Amino acid sequence: MKIRNLFIAILAASAFAFSGSLLAQEEYQQAPAEPDPIEVSDAQLDQFVAAQESIVGIQEDFSQRLEGVDDPEEAYELQVEANEEMTAAVEDSGLSVEEYNEIAMAIQTDEELRDRLSEKVE
Repeated sequence: MKIRNLFIAILAASAFAFSGSLLAQEEYQQAPAEPDPIEVSDAQLDQFVAAQESIVGIQEDFSQRLEGVDDPEEAYELQVEANEEMTAAVEDSGLSVEEYNEIAMAIQTDEELRDRLSEKVE
């Protein structure tokens, strides 16, 4: 049970971190107060889990690499590289970045989807 909660906490943190950096590249749009529920197939959820596992690994790797960096330019370059690797990981899973972000946001508000995700990662 603790592993499941930890995974969901990591998922939430990384989803917001990842989607924030990617969404900053897109045109700003006013988000509705309550997002419309989306339909997520089991295949899409499997793809999301695969992408998320890759993203967590990438974030851990780059977090360690950033620890010893004092130069802001080098740190920025590492962050750009990490973002590119995370984007590739999402696309390699079979999802677009937009689909990944939609699923990540839906997991935050949709308890049923969160439960389905928990079943996949157990």
